[in-house]
Amino acid sequence: MKKVLPLILALTILLTACGSKATPTVDAAQVMASAIAMANTIAAQTQAALPTATLVPPTATATIPPPATPTVFALPTFPLSAPTATKASAGPCYSALPSDPTGRKTSLRIVNENKSSVQGSICLYKDMGFGEYGIIGVQLGKKQDTILTVPQGCYSAYFWVNGPPQSTAYGDGMCMNNTDRWTMYIRENVVVLKGP
Repeated sequence: MKKVLPLILALTILLTACGSKATPTVDAAQVMASAIAMANTIAAQTQAALPTATLVPPTATATIPPPATPTVFALPTFPLSAPTATKASAGPCYSALPSDPTGRKTSLRIVNENKSSVQGSICLYKDMGFGEYGIIGVQLGKKQDTILTVPQGCYSAYFWVNGPPQSTAYGDGMCMNNTDRWTMYIRENVVVLKGP
């Protein structure tokens, strides 16, 4: 029996050492404490990375202006006949065309094709060598036309269409270089010149 006891003891130790290990248990309180510590560390690092705010004492009090009162949109009016004027130094379209300009003339019919009245002007910005330039004011009712005798040359035109809805019509580079009858059409958004 003396020989058997050490043998049993050795076998027990051997079997115990080779057997399966017990699974470790996780302490929920320890996991929660680790998560809270990690969150606090991240928050502290984020706070440290932010720039420091400096307080500047106010030097003046801000005043807010009262709201502006709305204004009613009013279209400008232009004279039907151009008064006598001299050449403007500001440019060709800043003064009225003289009432009896020199140079060759042509007949110009201006037709309003809109369903509402228009008002605006045509501007002679390049004549046929006589140094005349300026604007002629024009007002027409809906589907109305007028005939003018004007100097030959190149014109631009700008009109307000009284609507509804209100809009503008514009044309440029409209050159009349002979005595034939020319027609200028005021359309919805454009002014077009047609020859004979």
